[in-house]
Amino acid sequence: MSGRTILNLRFGLPPDHDAELPERLRRLLETITPRVEMTGPDTAVLDLTGALPYWKRDARGLTAVVQLRALAHFGLHTSAGVAPNRMLAAMACALAPLGRRTVIDDSPASITAFLRPRPVRELPGIGAKATATLAEYGLHTVADVADVPQFTLQRLLGARAGRALHEHALGRDTTIVDPTPTPASITSTATNSTPPSTDAPCSPSPTTSAPVSATPARSPAA
Repeated sequence: MSGRTILNLRFGLPPDHDAELPERLRRLLETITPRVEMTGPDTAVLDLTGALPYWKRDARGLTAVVQLRALAHFGLHTSAGVAPNRMLAAMACALAPLGRRTVIDDSPASITAFLRPRPVRELPGIGAKATATLAEYGLHTVADVADVPQFTLQRLLGARAGRALHEHALGRDTTIVDPTPTPASITSTATNSTPPSTDAPCSPSPTTSAPVSATPARSPAA
């Protein structure tokens, strides 16, 4: 277990949104945790690890607070993915429709149940060419890839790509959340991250939450 809690958040921005909106969203998120990285105008990654004890909430509860604040302050619905690392959080977020969240608990059983059935193309860094190469050898899912020795993947894709794919297929990602301020150009160029709870515990499979209420709520006290 990593001991970390990473939130990947995607905002449902209108196409004609204010160019300053991403910066205002970042400032809102920083009221929850200082460890906020805007990876695109509509996407943010937050490290909630230190914020959980401060807010006295678990990952699901604090994610709900973040989503409600975005809705109350800006009228924006969000998709959220929560997991022990950035890669898993981004994959979980991609599966959540606006107004919902996908949570992967920090346990080997939860990570395995979420990851192994996924198509291999959903792993970061896997393009169409690599996907086609893997398919030629019958490797279609993350489980297929995870069960293949690393040296075999390196022979198919090259040393670096094969090693990275092997790590990702096992659910490993050591990329940190970098709170360095976002370059100004990000407000004009749309870029997504690397890229199921009725809110019940994700064991053995992930869960997708109930819809976030459209009624603005008062921000909870710390």
